[in-house]
Amino acid sequence: MPTTLRIVLLLLAAIPLACGGAPVDSTGSGPGPAASSSSGSNPDGASLGAGSSSGMSVGSDLDGSSVEDSSDRSDSSGSGSSSGAALDAGPDSPTTAACSFAAGLNVAWVNFASDVPNPDLATFKTIFKNTYAAGGRVVRWWFHTNGTVTPGYMADGTVEPIPQSHIDGVTSILDAAHAAGVAIDLSLWSFDMLQAGEGITAALRTKNQNLLTQDSIRQSYVQNYLTPLVTALKGHPGLYSYEIFNEPEGMTQYGWTAGNGGAQVDESTIQKSVNWFAAAIHSADPSALVTNGSQVFQYCSSVNGNKNFYSDAALRSAGGQEKGTLDFYEVHYYSSNGTSNSCFTHPASYWGLDKKVVMGEFFAATTDGISQDETYSVLYTNGYDGAWAWAYESDQPWPSMQVPMQDLYAAHPGIGACP
Repeated sequence: MPTTLRIVLLLLAAIPLACGGAPVDSTGSGPGPAASSSSGSNPDGASLGAGSSSGMSVGSDLDGSSVEDSSDRSDSSGSGSSSGAALDAGPDSPTTAACSFAAGLNVAWVNFASDVPNPDLATFKTIFKNTYAAGGRVVRWWFHTNGTVTPGYMADGTVEPIPQSHIDGVTSILDAAHAAGVAIDLSLWSFDMLQAGEGITAALRTKNQNLLTQDSIRQSYVQNYLTPLVTALKGHPGLYSYEIFNEPEGMTQYGWTAGNGGAQVDESTIQKSVNWFAAAIHSADPSALVTNGSQVFQYCSSVNGNKNFYSDAALRSAGGQEKGTLDFYEVHYYSSNGTSNSCFTHPASYWGLDKKVVMGEFFAATTDGISQDETYSVLYTNGYDGAWAWAYESDQPWPSMQVPMQDLYAAHPGIGACP
């Protein structure tokens, strides 16, 4: 998420969504993509960059029977696996493959850092319904975020055993997603865990920092919270993937949290944490997909002299856990990141990655010469494996991504088979 918008987002998060207008239920009668139409003027915030019916019902694709036509994609196999095929086989490969193209969007929260244990299901259901109707199938949602509500720490700094209310809260969100025909990318933590402000006390920030840097505290999170959560959610059809961190580089020597009064850790501790948490997830649920939300390609690709911090080799070297690797990459892009990191001016194959790659954040707005309505279609044609615009309720809010998703679905209805 663009860091320059953090203050604005926090103000928005503190206001009930209905104050700015409840999510628009534009679906009419039941699911199915509305006819594509011009989106009119760009929604407010477009300058804040930091960061035809086919005759086939959307619902008819939910059983996975339709096959996506990827013939017009730019080197669609360049992300390390043939489009539509399973991920590379290996001892740690999940039995569930990532979609060849997962269209969707970011919620990313209804109530910042506090959707669980008591989620606003009415609002989530509207978001899920609108996403599905536009042709989207995956919704990215943030869980702990900064740790102010979940997971919870004991007096000695170790993580508390997960309460049933937390499992029930997450499950209810996944139930609602599945009922609407979509699935959740569950993002566990964000760089916000080491931010100043956001209701984070100095004591909590220290505990969050210790979770990243101290093996015993990290293991308590794995043992007391993460593993029981993954075990409880195992096989849930409303779960698409687990995401370890949102833009973790922001809380390292490459980021901004320390500069704004928060704390930071070394990138190597992020790599170790990704490795340990991914291993725990894969151990508890071998079919689960795991990813990590990199701020930019600079940290997730070795092109231009950079380093991929999240390659299998890098993660195993940092944490020592064989199963602690990603199943697909997730990267973010905003125009302020510079065109050298652009997913709109570079095909997926350019980054030289060995796995599928999803664009997990971008604005559904005119970017790098690509019109708003073309954003999803260009990412598809460029060979990426998913597109989740930021964000339903803020910055470039709904319906900014509605027509781009509709246009992509109209041209390629096979994407409706995801997940």
